[in-house]
Amino acid sequence: MKSPQSADLNSLRIFLEVARSESFSSAALRLHLPPSTVSRRLGELEAALGVALLLRSTRRVSLTEAGKHLLESVGGAVELIDRGIAGFQPADGTARGRLRVATSVAFARTFLPPILKRYAELCPEVQVDVQTTHQNVDLIGEGVDVALRMGEPVDSEMIYRKIGTIEQRLYAAPAYCAGLALSSPEDLMHVALVAHRTRMRRELAHWVLSDGNRHFTLERPPSIVVDDPAIGERLISEGLGIGMLSDALAADGVAAGRLVPVLPEWFGPPTHVYYLYHQQLGDLPKVAEFLKAVRETFQVRSK
Repeated sequence: MKSPQSADLNSLRIFLEVARSESFSSAALRLHLPPSTVSRRLGELEAALGVALLLRSTRRVSLTEAGKHLLESVGGAVELIDRGIAGFQPADGTARGRLRVATSVAFARTFLPPILKRYAELCPEVQVDVQTTHQNVDLIGEGVDVALRMGEPVDSEMIYRKIGTIEQRLYAAPAYCAGLALSSPEDLMHVALVAHRTRMRRELAHWVLSDGNRHFTLERPPSIVVDDPAIGERLISEGLGIGMLSDALAADGVAAGRLVPVLPEWFGPPTHVYYLYHQQLGDLPKVAEFLKAVRETFQVRSK
């Protein structure tokens, strides 16, 4: 059994909100969390403390004796901690300190420069610490303020918003295409493929292509599998095969003549881009201004 010391501050905040509102749904709404997350976190808190804190019925929630004691014991202390943390926000609203951002190498290479340029204009006194990884980061555990991700997030306790859509097509090096006669997706059954791991199904590259009217699903073993699209773009530019890249990631290679579209009338499924942050950080000036810079950057790109 877990010791009482394993109860974390966020779970206590959730408990206090439920205890005062006597409603899971009301607490979830105020905390910007799914009701299932509120219920799960309270169950974990009760397990950690070894006592039942709440009596649940179909209409309301009431406190047990242990729940009343916990509310009286920690309610004021948690509020004092939150006020102390809020005190670190400058009175003049100026953003200062360090902002930790997590994203993939491909996203950082393609989109981060204009975002950080705009952010430097908004918050010149903030130091930005960028963590690049192809894996989803535990924002709370890693102390990350904001994550930028391609594909819908699965972090149920985070606030997330779709900020844009990335179109994907097939690309290759001009020299690789020189000896090939590619007129339809069926011709891809006999070429080398460079595949991103998220586009794999079992051991096969799984590419769903469309020209707006027709659809074609390609499933076959790739020659190379990579974890990050930026690495795939480099390998494709070196003539190691055909791969699916976002138009944004391929743009520099196309402009420099390193890449050319393959079957340009066919395209892959669009990928949505999101930012994520913990709901208790959204009001911090350094975070709020960064999210603003992200939105403005993608608004410009979409015009």
